[in-house]
Amino acid sequence: MWSRLAAAHTSGSLYLGLSAASAASAGALYLIQSQEAEDRRRVDHELVRMRVEAKRKATAETEETLARLRAAPVLWDGIVTRCDPSLVGHAMLTGSKPGSAVEVLEERTVGEGSYYTVRDVETGKVGLHPASWVERAEG
Repeated sequence: MWSRLAAAHTSGSLYLGLSAASAASAGALYLIQSQEAEDRRRVDHELVRMRVEAKRKATAETEETLARLRAAPVLWDGIVTRCDPSLVGHAMLTGSKPGSAVEVLEERTVGEGSYYTVRDVETGKVGLHPASWVERAEG
């Protein structure tokens, strides 16, 4: 065995074989990396498509709901007692301040909390507001 290894060393075929094996390994690694990059691009593209579709659907549903609620009867009048500017979802009432007069259009439970669908009397905006942050107006 040592004699064959020495002969391969002398003739250079040992190094030629090692070079070929290295080149084949590098080629295989390149193909694997290229496939992984393509898979990543495909998944990213699909996630973006899903996100855009979900946003489009949510916006359409919100617009339909708002159109329905603009003419909805008022259940009772209320006053906003607290606001949190971090509540900025597409369905949330934005721009109101503590003391703002609102008209409660729906009482419902969404997710883990109770929310009222309200219309801000001053701005006419319609959206969700936490139920515990709206009190019934006196009178």
